[in-house]
Amino acid sequence: MSMPIPAFTWALAAILLLFPLPALADTGLQTPPHLPPAVVELKLFQLEHKDVIAIAVETQVTGAGHLLLHKLEPQYHINKRANMVEVTLEARPSLPELAGRTAAITPLPSHRIKTLTVTAGENQLTIAARFNNSTTQPRLTTVKRKPVKQADNTVIFRTYLVLTFADTAAGQPPKTLVIDPGHGGSALGATTNFLLEKDLNLDIALLSRDIFRRHGYDVYMTRTDDSNPRLIDRADAANILQADALISIHNNSLPESAPTAELKRGATALYNSAAARPGKELAALIAGQLADTLRIPQYPLQDRPDLVLLNSTSIPAVIAEVSMLPHPQDAKMISQRVYRLAAAQAIFTATDSYFAGPPQVTAPVTTLAAPVPIAANTANSGLAAAAADGTLYYLALAGDIPAGGREKIFRQKPGETTPISLTDDEAWNLVISGKYLYYSNWSDDHRLYRIKPDGTDKTKLGNHPVSQLAIAGNWLVYVKWTNSRSAQDNNIYRMPLAGGFPQKIGSDQAESVQVLDNWIYYLNGTDGYKIYRIKPNGTGRSKLTEDQAVCLAVADNTIYYSNYSDGQKLYALSTDGRHRVKLSNDPAGFIAAGNGYVYYTNASANHALYRMTAAGHNKQLVCDLGVGPLPIDIVNNAIYYNRQFISTENR
Repeated sequence: MSMPIPAFTWALAAILLLFPLPALADTGLQTPPHLPPAVVELKLFQLEHKDVIAIAVETQVTGAGHLLLHKLEPQYHINKRANMVEVTLEARPSLPELAGRTAAITPLPSHRIKTLTVTAGENQLTIAARFNNSTTQPRLTTVKRKPVKQADNTVIFRTYLVLTFADTAAGQPPKTLVIDPGHGGSALGATTNFLLEKDLNLDIALLSRDIFRRHGYDVYMTRTDDSNPRLIDRADAANILQADALISIHNNSLPESAPTAELKRGATALYNSAAARPGKELAALIAGQLADTLRIPQYPLQDRPDLVLLNSTSIPAVIAEVSMLPHPQDAKMISQRVYRLAAAQAIFTATDSYFAGPPQVTAPVTTLAAPVPIAANTANSGLAAAAADGTLYYLALAGDIPAGGREKIFRQKPGETTPISLTDDEAWNLVISGKYLYYSNWSDDHRLYRIKPDGTDKTKLGNHPVSQLAIAGNWLVYVKWTNSRSAQDNNIYRMPLAGGFPQKIGSDQAESVQVLDNWIYYLNGTDGYKIYRIKPNGTGRSKLTEDQAVCLAVADNTIYYSNYSDGQKLYALSTDGRHRVKLSNDPAGFIAAGNGYVYYTNASANHALYRMTAAGHNKQLVCDLGVGPLPIDIVNNAIYYNRQFISTENR
């Protein structure tokens, strides 16, 4: 009887080499009590340059004192012809869906394996594969998993019989990486500042995967969705694939009991010095590159031989902690996709240099345009706002700057040289309308507040944790954050300017929200960060392009965006989605538009700030401050960038 094979995991192959154990006859001891070996799992892996079939054989041993005497060596025989290989394993199939049956996949989605058939008997399992012998040749290896102790004091031994079909093209085979987005499913990871670590990890990992693949690496992802593979299975994949490295991507946290004084910004990486092939060198490169790229401090590396992912792999394995989520400045940073892409690029740069050896360094040549203080500004991205009389309201760091400081609201009137702090709140997403300033108060769980320009009449308007605040007519528009397991997060809401009951506009997970006229434009994280728009009353929702984007800005009936589907290049799209044009081959990070110009941080030029006309002409360097990608606010004749006002006149 024929039946489809269940959905198995796709990945690649590797060999876990162990020191040989002495034969039992040489020790004078008897074989420890154990169950007969059984086939318990099949895993299929597919990469760009390799397909792999892994058959898991297990036995259960009783008595911990016998562990060193036991080894599980699958008994099998192989029959190979010109374009066919058949492997018969002497073990009891313990797969109910296969027992006594034949399952076939014809054809596999691969140019290497044409057909695959699995036949299960009472005490045998046979795999037959027909392959393209002009492009590949099979190789059979075994991979041993670290013994796993059970609660009843028995120990599970597992060995994989691995059949690999790799490309036989001439030349050096590509490096193989396993990228592991930490946590997933019900394992949320850190949830401070209303962010879900598991989601951040996945986005950074997917961005990293794309960069590595563009540079010729073979990459396997332990998850590409909101699932939670077991840690031992994540490690198994790296060993089976004989990967050149395993990189697990996380964002850091501290125990709730940790003193507040210990909360510092920064990146770090974890490794296992006791491993057969420690990943300390790779960990140091990744942590250093993350800190340099994101312009944050670097925590000391952590040696963690107690972690399953680091002590169960036979290859260099590291856990990259991109940011410190409990710290407001790191949370604000990593919540923006431009920074997540920068983190992915940093992970690639560090890993690529690890495999390439010591780099040849050449000093970059840049042209620095000196910042010039100005006295007028117009808000458009939540960092600054201005009243009609020219008074500036803006966010700036105060306090312990090396530790991240606190981002507070300041006021500076025309002619004044010393700004005044309006509140001690940690603030974000500052906007102004009428006689009030509105902001997300991070000192009170990100709730929506308003305050008068003189610092009086501070009022909480609602209990939602608020991000990406904007004004749409008489409405406040914002994204509601949540770290609840049951509630959908990052949805757009609206609330009257005077406060009141919040109304949900849509169910998309939104980022990079912008308002123009009677439309809200945003990146839809539910649909691969494609550009959508919706009206403030919840009607008219539509997708404007199939392009995936990193950041967007809207001005003069045009959407300017960093097109991730085309190498992050700068594009323009009409607000109805009908007309689309590439403005520049520069990979754009943050974008702002206004006064006939588009401003963007250029990822190919030290993240320096550039501008060009709205039509894509007259590209100019505004400044290169060496500060990495930073958000941009358009001002009347200037920009607010790197927490300073920079004149754009006479350029």
